[in-house]
Amino acid sequence: MPGSGVLFALDKADERQLLAVPEARARVAWVANVVEERWDEDWLCALGEMWFPVHFCLHGSASAPIKGSSAEANAVLGGLPLGVTNLYSMDYKDQELVRRIATALSHIRDDAIWARASLVERKDYSGPRISNLQVAVVDEIHALTEFYKRANEQSRAVIFTVNE
Repeated sequence: MPGSGVLFALDKADERQLLAVPEARARVAWVANVVEERWDEDWLCALGEMWFPVHFCLHGSASAPIKGSSAEANAVLGGLPLGVTNLYSMDYKDQELVRRIATALSHIRDDAIWARASLVERKDYSGPRISNLQVAVVDEIHALTEFYKRANEQSRAVIFTVNE
């Protein structure tokens, strides 16, 4: 699971600009040159390599969520794919999906987060392994929950990016 994952909450102007770029490589370039370059700490959630175990925990597998998946399964991977295959993943979550994700994450109790985080100890998990991985996943899910709460309160769309 190479790459460092970051979620960015986009204001309306940036969201419109992103969606106006018709070609995937140009969108990736726009995100790299505008959104990533700005690196606005107030509106990002840097998961680093922890993006994969967090996604695995919330989705229950390594695959991308399919249509009809639970809202929290779309918190990392999920939404509308706008990136370039095998180069730069970018998943766009419109404000409605952000609202649903924020609501779903806010309703997951801590004991359920701990239970889900234990999934990273399963045999079919193939992501990064660090000491205290379960603790790290729980901490990242709490940060992700807060990020989505703020994005939802400000009616922002979210993109998840990871270079592959």
